[in-house]
Amino acid sequence: MQNLHSARISRRAVLAASTIVAPGLRAQGNSKTIRIIVSFAAGSGNDLTARELAGYMSERLRQTVVVENKPGGGGSLGTEAVARAVPDGLTLGLGTSSQLVMNVGLYRSLPFDVEKDLRTIGLVSRSNVVLAGRSTGPRTLKALIAEAKARPNQLSYGSGGIGSTSHIVGEAFAKATDIKINHVPYKGNGPAMADLAGDHVDFVFDGLSTSLPMSLLGRVNLLAISGVERNQAAPGLATFAEQGLRAYEAYTWNCLIAPAQTPAAMMTRLNAALAEALAVPALHARLVQQSGSEILTPTTPYQADAFVRRERERWVPFIRSLKLDVA
Repeated sequence: MQNLHSARISRRAVLAASTIVAPGLRAQGNSKTIRIIVSFAAGSGNDLTARELAGYMSERLRQTVVVENKPGGGGSLGTEAVARAVPDGLTLGLGTSSQLVMNVGLYRSLPFDVEKDLRTIGLVSRSNVVLAGRSTGPRTLKALIAEAKARPNQLSYGSGGIGSTSHIVGEAFAKATDIKINHVPYKGNGPAMADLAGDHVDFVFDGLSTSLPMSLLGRVNLLAISGVERNQAAPGLATFAEQGLRAYEAYTWNCLIAPAQTPAAMMTRLNAALAEALAVPALHARLVQQSGSEILTPTTPYQADAFVRRERERWVPFIRSLKLDVA
């Protein structure tokens, strides 16, 4: 949490700066469409966040902003599309911990260099992770762990793809509880949750924004949430720590990214639009109250880049220690 708090600066300072830059930028307008590439399937929490941002940023930039889903490779396909794009400010990406941290530790090589080929426009939000089980499965975390111990390699969990956060936190969960489970990768958490609702996998690590509505419909059973305290969006859901897994930590975060050579003036323009969008009460409330997210802005591109580097320094050695069998 210390790293997360250190990534923030005064909201007043950033918004004051954005009011200096933004009026002139608004006056410019632009008929060209901006794409925000989401590296996972439609319907995922990150996809929903990107679509919310697109609308609010479009208003502030006076420019059409659309979302394009490009799933595959645990997020690497969409990330490569951003890294290889023309650095003209028209191709952006919703960067996630999966793409910018997990994949670096997971894969021996990637078709891009996250340090050299990408810049972070600004941080967006951080979300704790929920363990969602089958509606017909174990009713408590303790019961799920007990079943997994009694039936090694018989239970399966779905994820948003190899290298996704939901994959890595699943492996970390298996290690923390000393259980043996099977990983089933999907092209995004949306399809994984659909199969969970259909009883095709036993559990999925997901975000609250997508798992809570499914739970209220009786399609999945929520067993635990990460974090040091319960989430205000689901106060009845106990944390992993409350249920005995005090050392287990799992969370996701996202940001806006651009090709590394994007001009500084364009980065400033986009950063200002992002900061203004996230300060809109309606969007802030939607991300915080409905999805249980914690807003990580306002941040400058420099601060956001530093945050992502610290996350890699923390998590990449751990991921490599898992010695997962991937190319």
